[in-house]
Amino acid sequence: MYVCSAYGCRTQTPFRFAAADITKLQAIMSPAKTKTPADERQATAEALAWMETHVGDAIGTSADRPADDLAGNGDPTQMDCVDVATNLTSFLLVLERHELLRHHTVAPLFIKEDLRRGFSGWPHYAAIINENKTGQRFAVDGWLMASGKPPEIIETQKWYIDDADIVMGSKDPIVKPPVGATGSIDKLPAPAKPKAEKSAAQKAKAEPGS
Repeated sequence: MYVCSAYGCRTQTPFRFAAADITKLQAIMSPAKTKTPADERQATAEALAWMETHVGDAIGTSADRPADDLAGNGDPTQMDCVDVATNLTSFLLVLERHELLRHHTVAPLFIKEDLRRGFSGWPHYAAIINENKTGQRFAVDGWLMASGKPPEIIETQKWYIDDADIVMGSKDPIVKPPVGATGSIDKLPAPAKPKAEKSAAQKAKAEPGS
């Protein structure tokens, strides 16, 4: 994989996780720690923090400061939201490739904005995982955290700018679980039975004046 830094992926540094690294990730993402989707999201945040620290110590991005600043632009040790989101997506794909995500699937980068807010509504990027059972999308965002801290994992509707507050910009639809979901199999309501056709005598009786 390539690790982005210097803002806008201007610097791309190759990195490869060793077999011992994968063993470490398997322990963090073990079945015992990922029994439910919520458990898996918590373990994923821990795994991503470990990966960012491990990679950062090797290539020099452990000194990354939270968020952005003018001094960081072009500095290969610093990362903006594009770098962070791209790297988190790459890390998530490593987990997925080694079958360590059991309840989620990695999705493309997600961007949210509301330019009427000015800089506070500037376009912002996040990595995305989809919960397999419900289809709910979760933003994975570590931009505001110091390097090596667990990223925030939150529903995309609530991430960055709550969709309820957006006037100008796209909103992410809320995904609800199927009705009557139980266990691992979603039981949907039985289809309605077709109404029996009325006989000619019944129709004549129902007509006015009959």
